[in-house]
Amino acid sequence: MLRPKVALVARLGAPLVGLAILLAACGSAAPSAVPTPVPSGLVVVETNEYKFTPSTLTVPAGSVTFGVRNVGKEEHEFEIFQGETVVDEIEGLVPGLTKDLTVTLAAGEYTFKCLLNGHDQLGMTGTLTVTGS
Repeated sequence: MLRPKVALVARLGAPLVGLAILLAACGSAAPSAVPTPVPSGLVVVETNEYKFTPSTLTVPAGSVTFGVRNVGKEEHEFEIFQGETVVDEIEGLVPGLTKDLTVTLAAGEYTFKCLLNGHDQLGMTGTLTVTGS
């Protein structure tokens, strides 16, 4: 005869194993190690205190959408320059916010910066090469 604790485990064992298999098949609330797919044509840039990730980008000429996400603790901007001319920008990127910027770019060399509070002087700049015609 089984002792009471052993009998309880024996009775609950099969349903618990079944539940574990079901949860494994359906997924769980834990974050996945697999990155979320990025929509085609979306260039993801993260802002953090005094840096962009990535800081060097190459994109084809034409319409480009930048998905800019602030993962830092300070407000940031994302401004695209060709020489000294501002091509387009995102302002008001508060911590945790993601904004998209769609811009049509001709082939050439550009930079992107955060000029807010002198962040560019602290290293928050990047290069953008646009290829094609």
